[in-house]
Amino acid sequence: MNPHQPQHKAIPGRPFRTLLAYNAPYKRDYLLGALLALVFVLASLVMPLVVRAVVNAFETGRITVPLLLKHFAILVLIAIVTGVGRYFQRMLMIGASRKCEYDLRNDYFRHVQRLDQGFFHRTKTGDIMARAVNDLNQVRMFIGPGLMGSVDMVRVPYSLALMLYLSAKLTLVAIIPMPIVSLMVYLFVMYMHRQSKRVQEQFACVSSQVQENLAGARVVKAYGISAEEERAFRRESASYMHESLKLAIVMNLARPLIGTMVGLTVLLVLWRGGNMVIQHALQLGDLMGFMVCLMMLIWPLVEFGWVLTLYQRGAVSMNRISEVFAEQPVIRNTDRTRADIKHIEGALRFQNVSFAYAGQEVLHDVSFEVPAGATVAVVGPTGSGKSTIVSLLTREYDPTAGAVRIDGADARDISLDLLRDSIGYVPQDTFLFSDTVRANLTLGRPNATGNEIRRACEIAQFQETVDELENGLDTLLGERGVNLSGGQKQRLAIARAVIRDPHILVLDDALSSVDTQTEERILRGLKNVMATRTSVLISHRISTVRHADEILVLDDGRLVERGDHDILIAQRGLYADMYRRQQLEEEIEETS
Repeated sequence: MNPHQPQHKAIPGRPFRTLLAYNAPYKRDYLLGALLALVFVLASLVMPLVVRAVVNAFETGRITVPLLLKHFAILVLIAIVTGVGRYFQRMLMIGASRKCEYDLRNDYFRHVQRLDQGFFHRTKTGDIMARAVNDLNQVRMFIGPGLMGSVDMVRVPYSLALMLYLSAKLTLVAIIPMPIVSLMVYLFVMYMHRQSKRVQEQFACVSSQVQENLAGARVVKAYGISAEEERAFRRESASYMHESLKLAIVMNLARPLIGTMVGLTVLLVLWRGGNMVIQHALQLGDLMGFMVCLMMLIWPLVEFGWVLTLYQRGAVSMNRISEVFAEQPVIRNTDRTRADIKHIEGALRFQNVSFAYAGQEVLHDVSFEVPAGATVAVVGPTGSGKSTIVSLLTREYDPTAGAVRIDGADARDISLDLLRDSIGYVPQDTFLFSDTVRANLTLGRPNATGNEIRRACEIAQFQETVDELENGLDTLLGERGVNLSGGQKQRLAIARAVIRDPHILVLDDALSSVDTQTEERILRGLKNVMATRTSVLISHRISTVRHADEILVLDDGRLVERGDHDILIAQRGLYADMYRRQQLEEEIEETS
């Protein structure tokens, strides 16, 4: 198998072929379930014949107790066979649908993990979650209960054949409403497909609203906008309710309407059959057997309306899931990925790099080199393109022009796993998982020893925090590390990067939430760490970057100054201006 191909069975633009591919491993279970359905359907067809024989025996006066007991035993046996068959059919088919759902959900999650940042920037988190939960559940309902209901339709041709055997004339009466039922079914299918899509899309909007509100709970409370958020949620929820009600009305109308048509059919058959019995054109036993056969036909026909709703909702949901599978990561290993590159030393080179996002240029013709083991810093005003440098280095994005080279090789030629395993990245916005402190610290290196963890925590000035926690490293953090302050989160993230022992260390404004004294202690601790690896410091604080081997100054996406701290101060340019302003701010803080 080509390692660069998607590791899932989805076929872009073909949702039902995709569904067949996912169900293929379980076709044995589906076939056995269908065979069991055929067995108990054929067994149940004996019932009308038994009823016919008993009634005819009553009518002719040939009924005896042994004959009655014999036919009663046959009916009991039919009930047992049908019940046992139905149980194993459900176990096989529902079990297979659950396994298919499991495979589909795992592949969906794996595929989403492979997608690049561009997908997440244009797709709401709530929409991704809605497809992973609600849409997948609708697909399972279709391939499980829906398929079982479809298999039950196998009794229709056999029942019709038996009805023809008992009375061809009554069978013709029974199928009179069929064209009307077919037209009703067609109209229901068309409407339910359109409306199911609206319902699923609106559910995604509701999920997005909830996700954004919970993620921004602090901001909502701090700004006192809970009432506005409640109103916004109420609007989305009301819209979902209205769309769902429209679908529910049609869904709830389908079954009774089909049932009504079937009921009218029963009345027609009784009226016509009764006349035939009176005229001695039909035996009473034949009529009763025919009615039992007709009643056996009613449930699959009524159930057909329910199956249609499952089919339409499943079709819409599978389409929505396939849309995500059709997304292919722009940033991925390709045929140009070099298998011979197995190690990274850390020499960096940006060669005439430009980058534009959504048509807006963020970096313009940026070039610089960083020898392996050196420390480079990038400073500049907000929006100057500092973090974009990191995004290109870690291959969250590829440059629109130029090349990012690592150890002389184009970053696009290096395996993504090798590249990212070689980088210890502390982002500007620290993310912590709802797990223990230890698990968050060893995220990039689960087998780290206790001494390595302690050393990293001491370097990052986080050990004191660990000692103060009730359960130390085994303390469970809240969602996003809510029980830690901003500075504590950043220090934990720095310790996490140190534990990873990367060849390239990247700190993207990673000290913005700590005070200057703590910053100095962390930088002293990091000095030995950075001495043995390539380090990239992104910061708006001059105090963070002043000891770097080289400082790059960005302004409006362009590299306008470069040099060490003393050289840049002497140039009296943007860097010197930033330095003077920060010194003035510190003096004001000290005197206030």
